Amino acid sequence: MDSRKDTLWFICITLVVSWFIGWLWLLDEARLVFLLRVLMCVPAVVAMSCAWVFRREPPRAMGFQFPGWGYWALGLLLPLGYAAVEVSLAYAVRAVSGRPDFITFQPESLRGPFGLRGLVVVPAMLGLLVAGSLTWLLVAVAHSRGWPDRVRARFPKNWRVVPHLFDLALWVPSFYLGGLPGELAEEMGWRGYLVRRWMDRPAVAAAISMPVWAAFHLPVIFSSTQRGHVLQNVSFLASIAVASVVFAALYMASRSVWPCALFHLSWNVFNPLLLGDVYTGRPGLFGGEVWIFNGEGVFGLLLNGLLAVWFFRRWMRAPAAQPALGGV
Repeated sequence: MDSRKDTLWFICITLVVSWFIGWLWLLDEARLVFLLRVLMCVPAVVAMSCAWVFRREPPRAMGFQFPGWGYWALGLLLPLGYAAVEVSLAYAVRAVSGRPDFITFQPESLRGPFGLRGLVVVPAMLGLLVAGSLTWLLVAVAHSRGWPDRVRARFPKNWRVVPHLFDLALWVPSFYLGGLPGELAEEMGWRGYLVRRWMDRPAVAAAISMPVWAAFHLPVIFSSTQRGHVLQNVSFLASIAVASVVFAALYMASRSVWPCALFHLSWNVFNPLLLGDVYTGRPGLFGGEVWIFNGEGVFGLLLNGLLAVWFFRRWMRAPAAQPALGGV
């Protein structure tokens, strides 16, 4: 089947539905903040629907297999690497410009779970992130070892509901511990469906996902935190666009949604925790010109832009080859 048709349907439906939910959130950002998690689930719902309607594909076709410990650790820890580089660059700018307010160290601003405050919040959040990811690890291992297929094979056709219940049971802990798994849902749609459709042409897959993922984030620039800040809006959307290339490369290298989902989840924890929240305006471990040194600001645009250029050059030189990330 021509990938252009289902790609177009997926993009149009996902953006229209997500923009509508985003508009509802903007009506009362504080009270309706839960709608952001709902919005993040839209790509997965639309992707699963399109996959079944157009190709009769089950959700596992998106890549639920365990990718290996290297990719698993990479997804969890990569955002910390980004933050380290961005903070280093910010302090370099501070030193050269002579502006002590460009970036400031403010551990007193950190607030964490269980009443924790200060620097202890950072390792506490890392521990919670690792512990929470164990629910995803259960699903990944189950699919890698073929547990759902084994259960399906043991029951006759008139008992097919049992395998479905088993599949559902694998996912229950993820919902119980973390609510709606928005980061995983986004990755199922953007990478597990959209990028996968064009994996035989990696540069095309990444190029398609760039403007679409940025467009998905359009409601954010109309929020009370970003509204009217044009340069911040532009750098925010552009950083999202180039970041999609890194996510696409990670998916195509691992052939699994898990590294991307872990990267996304870890990013959503540590980028705002360390560098400030560009969505709500909450302070992070470092304050100052947050919109510049944030991972979803100018420095994020710079770092991911350089990586995007590197990946595109690699793909254009060997368009038939799948990308690999440093032998992980």
